Amino acid sequence: MLCRRGLVLVFLLAARLARCEASGQGAAPVDEIVGTWHGSSICVDRQAAPGCNDEQVVYEISASGKPNTVTVKADKVVDGKRQSMGDLEFTHDAKSGSWTTEFENPRVHALWRLTVAGDALRGTMVLLPSRAVARKMDLKKEK
Repeated sequence: MLCRRGLVLVFLLAARLARCEASGQGAAPVDEIVGTWHGSSICVDRQAAPGCNDEQVVYEISASGKPNTVTVKADKVVDGKRQSMGDLEFTHDAKSGSWTTEFENPRVHALWRLTVAGDALRGTMVLLPSRAVARKMDLKKEK
């Protein structure tokens, strides 16, 4: 009898979880970050990143089609014109409530973290393996 009750409980919990996922509860808050964001990306440690430049940026963020993942198309604004800096996929980190991606090329290895607070998007770029914060971003959502 006890085993049957346990089995029923497991079934009910699994059904509840499936309903929550289908309704969007418990899923990554993709809607909060999707949109167009404008702001600044400022160098904060020029000793760790001597080639860093302060920039005005535009991030076009869209759902990627993968669970808990968005695509960030990043542009910098130079002489009033947008120049592409590339696209990155960010994954939602439920523990911190932020969006993260790790980026590596021959010049840099970094962890990017973005956090949404209403119509504000704030972020950091941390160099790896040193963990030095090289850049901070502060953007506002376009309405």
